[in-house]
Amino acid sequence: MAYEFNRNQQDANYTSTVAIAQAGANSATFDLEQPIGGDIEGFVMEIAAPAAASISDTKVLTYTVKDSADGTTFAVLDPTIVTTQTASGGAGVTAKTVRINLPPVTRRYVRVEQTATSSAGTFSGNMVVKLLF
Repeated sequence: MAYEFNRNQQDANYTSTVAIAQAGANSATFDLEQPIGGDIEGFVMEIAAPAAASISDTKVLTYTVKDSADGTTFAVLDPTIVTTQTASGGAGVTAKTVRINLPPVTRRYVRVEQTATSSAGTFSGNMVVKLLF
């Protein structure tokens, strides 16, 4: 997908690095500083997840984009934006980076929620979530 309307500029205030956890983890909450609509569709969210060799086969790490009107109560974005890493072949999961255009219906606050299937195994590494402008 082309991001011709996005210059891919980064700002340290809109970068979150969080350890991936069996119990799940949330990125920092990003304040888009505007209500629904406006220039939100110009934002691109980048989610980068590391390779993890120790994750058991068929286990899944899931990354879900959520939004909120008040910065406290988050819900799955509509339309749903989810990406996964699935372990297979005894090699764990490979590294993955995805870029997502935020839809115009995105509410003011956004974050990424990481979850893991039960007993995914032990692993280390950080997910990195960025807003690109």
